[in-house]
Amino acid sequence: MQKRTTDYLVVGAGAMGMAFADVVFSERPDARITIVDKRAKPGGHWNDAYPFVALHQPAAFYGVNSAKLGAGGADLASHAQILAYYERVMNRFLASGRVEFLPLSEYLGEGRVRSAADDDSGMTFDVRERVVDASYMNVEVPATHGPRYEADAGVALVPPNGLAHIRRAWERYVVIGGGKTGMDAVLFLLDHGVAPGRIRWIVPHAAWLWNRAVVQPGIAAGELLRQLHAIIEADSVDDVFLRLERQGSVFRLDRAGLPEKWRCATVNARELEKLRTVEQVSDLGRVQRITASGIELEQGRLASDERTLHIDCTADGLARLQPKPLFSPGGITLQSVFMCQQVFSAALIARLELLKLDDEQRNAVCEPVPHPEHKADLPSCVTTSLGNILDAHRYMPLWLRRCRLNLMSHESLLNYCLAAYRARNAVSRARMSVQRLQSPA
Repeated sequence: MQKRTTDYLVVGAGAMGMAFADVVFSERPDARITIVDKRAKPGGHWNDAYPFVALHQPAAFYGVNSAKLGAGGADLASHAQILAYYERVMNRFLASGRVEFLPLSEYLGEGRVRSAADDDSGMTFDVRERVVDASYMNVEVPATHGPRYEADAGVALVPPNGLAHIRRAWERYVVIGGGKTGMDAVLFLLDHGVAPGRIRWIVPHAAWLWNRAVVQPGIAAGELLRQLHAIIEADSVDDVFLRLERQGSVFRLDRAGLPEKWRCATVNARELEKLRTVEQVSDLGRVQRITASGIELEQGRLASDERTLHIDCTADGLARLQPKPLFSPGGITLQSVFMCQQVFSAALIARLELLKLDDEQRNAVCEPVPHPEHKADLPSCVTTSLGNILDAHRYMPLWLRRCRLNLMSHESLLNYCLAAYRARNAVSRARMSVQRLQSPA
């Protein structure tokens, strides 16, 4: 095997790996970086995602810190824009001569890398600084992670990517999955003229949805403060969400029930109203099997036939994983340190790496915030996220203020300082409330 030397070996050229590499590339000009990825192009799961996907939060705080994505403001970058963006960023890295990209390659551990195209080729790296695991928070998409249920031969079943290649109209469409991908599939069908009555939507567990209007550059800090105060004042987790709903922060598809999930899926009011036009929404649990004549679910059965197209949207996306130490001897495991803000988290971890601190100190500044799944996850996620930023502010106040990936950095200086002051006063109270809300009645 070839023997090579690098300062940072980044495993994964997805959104988090690129955000980490960008900070090291921009702020430590002597560092050599090697990026390894199983895919042929940078951009991670965006390479496999359905072509009509777009960001569900503003592009103003997505991507890498050193390069603007999109038109600014409320702009949501499209699938094509995001892939082109990451290719431009990678080309800039490579042009410097300080970054090496090894696509179609697998990291085997202990500095060893093997090409997926040739089992006999490979190289071993002497890593002077860190191996950075940017693959731990792996995003699953339906195109690469098949359904978790059985489907009989002959059943028309496609991932959402298949919707972009429809060549004939189907009598009925069944969208399986209630997450953001399922919502995108339903909206795609409605936007292309499919009547709501021809769509059945299988939603095993309803989720609270974040109102995109409040997750915008210049006002997001106020939204986070509202969440903190709802946590402090609420009598229960449901009460947290009902308070936020009254304030316009969150939505629910069905006003008659209280959702069990919270995964940061973000929609606007127009999308919400369109989703509500679909009346055939099944809450009979997860699909177990699809046969030629029906769909078997955990709590019942629905009719189906050969005139129905089934769209599988059940991949877990960002799963809630067991947290690991961010920094360990010779290694970094990239994880969220701010709720549902993965690229900002990766950039912040890179900045921590460049500070003159030991690993114990670095791990004490920020703790991982696992991706939320259930409604009970929101209070701890919000409180830990803001606590992390306040602690990091002691070491990098100017960097945080200037970091475009920090959704709060888009506030005016006055609002930014006021929000930091109010958050510092509220976080300790919110932490006590989290303990109270998590305690059994």
